Amino acid sequence: MNRINSDLLRTFVEVARVEHLGRAAEGLQSDQSTVSRKIARLEHEVGVPLFERVGRSIRLTRAGRRFVPRAEGILAELTDAVAEVAGTVSAESGEVHIGFLHTVGARWLPQRLARFLGEHPGVRFSLEEGTAGEVVAGVLDGRFDLGIVGPPPPDTPELQIVPLFRERVSAVVPLRHRLVGHEAVGLEELAGEPLILPRSRSGLRRVIDDAFARQGLTANVAYEGDDFTIIQGLVEAGLGVSLLPLPLPSPSTRVVVIPLRDPPLARTMAIAWDRRRSLPAAADLFCRSIVGEGSDTAGER
Repeated sequence: MNRINSDLLRTFVEVARVEHLGRAAEGLQSDQSTVSRKIARLEHEVGVPLFERVGRSIRLTRAGRRFVPRAEGILAELTDAVAEVAGTVSAESGEVHIGFLHTVGARWLPQRLARFLGEHPGVRFSLEEGTAGEVVAGVLDGRFDLGIVGPPPPDTPELQIVPLFRERVSAVVPLRHRLVGHEAVGLEELAGEPLILPRSRSGLRRVIDDAFARQGLTANVAYEGDDFTIIQGLVEAGLGVSLLPLPLPSPSTRVVVIPLRDPPLARTMAIAWDRRRSLPAAADLFCRSIVGEGSDTAGER
């Protein structure tokens, strides 16, 4: 049975369809003796006769009739499997796995997906949101073809990193906070406030910590969490203030966004992939479309 292959099954299905060795040979563009030998070989492997000879014609046995849909199903599954595998290496019909940060998933990434799919409708995308550390880990272990992170991770020579744009970071305070009404605030005005910040040190938190350190300030961290929606909710509840990139996770009338000054704060967003592996064709096509946007993504937003 281990020697049954697709060629034998295709021959069997064609012979079963026409129930004639000569006509089957014509359809298979083969000679009748070769078709006959293949049927005999298949019957030997299966262990039971699949056809019975009636004069110059043949007809399916009961076992043969039961075997036809199974053989057709196996061939169909094989065809689908080959098409699926071929699609993974096709630029126009492959699947792209992307890991990304919440802020780019809110607006920036969907806009670019829509634009890309308008030109390449056969490509499929698998999308997963995560922290910067989770996205980088996913790229390195092969779960993601591409990762969109910020700031670019340091000390990762395995990654190819291309900056895309700078994402502004602003102070977010409760509606009745003392700083509401200020056109801008500095980090020194926030240092004494209970701060609600991302826990992960690999992304936005590193940008914030470095900014406080450069000012010789110490952040008063009251709460930590890596879900920006939860961070915003804590600010809305009046439990502290935060520093978040825009746009916020959700529109809110219970918080006020105040720009930062001295210095303004932003994180560079970048696209990254594992330089040790070749990008699948569809992922490479999407990556080049994003990087090729140039000035559309290079400036602060």
